[in-house]
Amino acid sequence: MAKSYVFISGKGGVGKSTLASALAVFAAQAGKRVAVIDGDIGLRSLDLMLGLQDLVLYDMADLVKRRCSLNQALIQHPEYPSLYLMVGGQQARPKDFQKQDMQKILRTLKKRFDLVLVDGPAGLGRGARIFADLVDEVLVVATPDPVAIRSAEKMASQLYAAGVRPAMLLNRMNAQYVLDGHFAQPQNLSFSLDIPLLGVFEDSKLLYEAALQGKNAALADDEGFKAALSNLLHRMEGESLPLPEYKPEKLNIFQRIWKWLED
Repeated sequence: MAKSYVFISGKGGVGKSTLASALAVFAAQAGKRVAVIDGDIGLRSLDLMLGLQDLVLYDMADLVKRRCSLNQALIQHPEYPSLYLMVGGQQARPKDFQKQDMQKILRTLKKRFDLVLVDGPAGLGRGARIFADLVDEVLVVATPDPVAIRSAEKMASQLYAAGVRPAMLLNRMNAQYVLDGHFAQPQNLSFSLDIPLLGVFEDSKLLYEAALQGKNAALADDEGFKAALSNLLHRMEGESLPLPEYKPEKLNIFQRIWKWLED
């Protein structure tokens, strides 16, 4: 049976939906059967990020209220036939969904797919708590700035109190900022927050350019980002892979002399 994951964050704007949609596309490209749920009830973004906005007829609210079947609520991607999206519904509210409804949907999807991803809302409101209780693993997405880290720490403490142990994805890391002392090393952040680190994604203007062009991040011309997605997918499958550690570049004697002259 497939494993299910929910992407959540302590605050908005950290790239949670970007990572969730990119991993969905990347996994489908790798031949996996992927179901992704836009769990940010009342809002919709994954249909745009996956280029499926013109194909939405039914949503999760329709399914729960029995206005459509599961197959009708799942939107098949025309370019990646093994990728399906279920949207939460723009008119729906979190209180419209009961935990048993979500449990039934997730259980059914896990039987039919290799990977089930949920893009949850920012914060730990009712919708996020329901998904956090039901999925196999919770992924807290954070950027390395102080506000996002504090928010991630707060969210992790609330999850721990509820008996849920999350993992963390660090997004928009900047190697030079780490070397200059503005950002901590990813492993040090993980240790200080007591949250296992599952993936690190570096900041890249290529991802911004892809977003402006309406392209999914997995399709950006950024090999580093694709490698990070690949590593994340392998770690989710139980493989142990090293995480990035940023160290000063070792200079040869001529480079050191040149740098000394520049200084």
